[in-house]
Amino acid sequence: MTPEGFCRIELPCRDVARQREFYAGVMTLKPLGHGGLAFDLGGVALVLRSRGDALFPEAGGPGAMLAFAVPPEELDRWHRRLLMKRAAILAAPHALPDGRRALHCADAEGNVVEIFCGASQAG
Repeated sequence: MTPEGFCRIELPCRDVARQREFYAGVMTLKPLGHGGLAFDLGGVALVLRSRGDALFPEAGGPGAMLAFAVPPEELDRWHRRLLMKRAAILAAPHALPDGRRALHCADAEGNVVEIFCGASQAG
C-alpha cells in the first residue's frame, strides 16, 4: 500500500488575512475557493490554516520553506517585484552549490519562500 500522491500543504497562520494577501497579491497564486484560503500550486493545494488547534498550537510551532521554480529569465523580475511589494528579502538572487540560482524572502509570518531556476526542480 502506498499513498496516491502529494495533494496538499497546510500552512499554519497567526494572521490568515495577511498570509492570503501575500500569496495572492505578492506571489500571484491562483485561489481555489475555500473562502480564499487555498491556492493552486500546479496540482497541489496550498491551504492557509489558522493556528490554535491540536495540530498547530497558537504558540510557537514549526515554520516552513516553500520553493517555487521559475524560468531563468524570470528570477531577477521576481526579485524586483518582491522589492516593490516590500517583501522581506532574506537573500537576493545568488548561485547555489548545485548550480541553481535562487532568491529567498519571508512571507507575512516569517516562513521562507525560495524562488529558483536551474537544473534541479526537487532542490
